[in-house]
Amino acid sequence: MADRTVELTVDAEPDLVPVIRNVAADLAIRMDLQLDTIADLRLAVDEACGLLLARAATPTTLTSRFTFGGGTITAWTELACREGTSLPQQGFNWHVLTALTRSVRGLRSERAGVPTAVIELTIGDP
Repeated sequence: MADRTVELTVDAEPDLVPVIRNVAADLAIRMDLQLDTIADLRLAVDEACGLLLARAATPTTLTSRFTFGGGTITAWTELACREGTSLPQQGFNWHVLTALTRSVRGLRSERAGVPTAVIELTIGDP
């Protein structure tokens, strides 16, 4: 089966992170991933959103795109961030992300002249 994609955008508010987390878990359940993998995905998505929200420009939106198939899910989560902010790729939060996922990377770019922070993570059953 070819990879499929689901994308959702919510206001960049901590109260809406459970929506993104639950979509990720639902996709993993539909893929029949192991319960441990589903739990790891939920935690990793929650951690990624938390890292991004701490750097959010206000007001902004948080966009998550999930690409799934072949036993893996890649989550690409982004938002407009404050000027001059960067994603730490060390420390406790980053350690949690690397422990829960197959791969994780943080990116900083610009979209239409607005600084953007992205966390991309991949998880799946071995």
